[in-house]
Amino acid sequence: MLSIRLPRTFSITPLMLVMLMATHTTSVAQSAAPTLPTPDSVRLDRLQLMQGFPPPADKQVTAANFLTDYPNVRWAFHHMRELLPSRHISRGPGAAVALTAGTDRRAEIDALRFTGPDGATLSFADYLTASYADATLIMKDGEVIYQAYHEGMPEQNPHMMWSMTKSFTGLLATQLIEESVLDPQAQITDYVPELRGSGWQDATLQQLLNMTADIDYSEVYADAESDVIKYAFAAGMLPAPGDFTGQRELYPYLPTIGPDGEHGERFIYRTVHTEVLGWVLRKATGKHLAELISERIWSKLGAEHDAYLLVDRHGTEWAGAGMNASLRDLARFGEMMRLEGRYNNQQIVSGEVVKAIREGADQEAFKASGRDFQPGYSYRNQWWISHNADGAYEALGVHGQMIHVNPAVGLVVVRLSSHPVASSAHTFPTTLPAMQALADLLR
Repeated sequence: MLSIRLPRTFSITPLMLVMLMATHTTSVAQSAAPTLPTPDSVRLDRLQLMQGFPPPADKQVTAANFLTDYPNVRWAFHHMRELLPSRHISRGPGAAVALTAGTDRRAEIDALRFTGPDGATLSFADYLTASYADATLIMKDGEVIYQAYHEGMPEQNPHMMWSMTKSFTGLLATQLIEESVLDPQAQITDYVPELRGSGWQDATLQQLLNMTADIDYSEVYADAESDVIKYAFAAGMLPAPGDFTGQRELYPYLPTIGPDGEHGERFIYRTVHTEVLGWVLRKATGKHLAELISERIWSKLGAEHDAYLLVDRHGTEWAGAGMNASLRDLARFGEMMRLEGRYNNQQIVSGEVVKAIREGADQEAFKASGRDFQPGYSYRNQWWISHNADGAYEALGVHGQMIHVNPAVGLVVVRLSSHPVASSAHTFPTTLPAMQALADLLR
């Protein structure tokens, strides 16, 4: 979820930028691709952003310019709490659980060659470079075999996860369903009565989880009145202009979204569904989402670093986009998912919960959504399910964020990136053969 970033060679105003905002839709793939800066020209260690006391004016990254002036995101994505308000996700008082080091296979993997979507052959290292990768970690059967911080990203810094946050929110909801705290067939308004009369009226929790609840929510990027723009202003992702008369916080904004078609008939990826899911979790448990992640996941993983969630100006967390965490801790999380919820000598989430997610959902409904760059996929409980022979599945976020789990091969891949183009439609056609080649090498 979020936006296309254009290089500095483009002249772009904040309003134009907002009007280019893109979730994971096909409209980005169908539009003309922007001219991208070479990855080498926007290396963090050469940009010297935010260096000096104070930094020079042309090197300053702020809440007002980190989304409008690429390559500012290359610094911003691992300094987000310095730009926007956030809520702490504690790792707890326990010692970090060491990741097991296996045989270093970085040179072998970097040299791995595969055929991209255009028929050209490229190496895995080329793929990461073209992905504007900030950091990558690969685990095989629980051992780290590849770890790299590519562009001067500090190892200890949490990185912006964007829509990978949704998979954490969905996992928590699925666990609460397993515990009978939530009922997947209950109506959303049973949990959040504030949404009575809104587009979510009569939609079930399961429809919300699978994004088959239908709402009147537009994502027309050339329209300054598009709902995706109003959502960005409500969340505080971008500063609203002074004459903006809409809602400037998430909870007052969500009930203004009205109904559209019949619930349960079609899959359409919309981040506001996850914001409502976060509201359901808070109502059902009486706790902030950051507390739930800390208590139920982060403090049990043996994480090395605290994580955090970005919030709107009234403290509401971005349940669909706001989590920030470090590379190695996300690898721990991915390994926990591969092991069906078990990690650090304990069952962190139920194995039945992970199995339920991996089952996937309606592939035909997914296909009808027009996401041709993810052939054979479905979307279940805020996870992307491949339905391939290996049973691979992913948490994905714009600008190239990914946790890829391949249970058959014992493979976990975490990639953190700051690609100039936000939409997965731009990068995923290359990611598919890259992950397949990696699995074939390691199986």
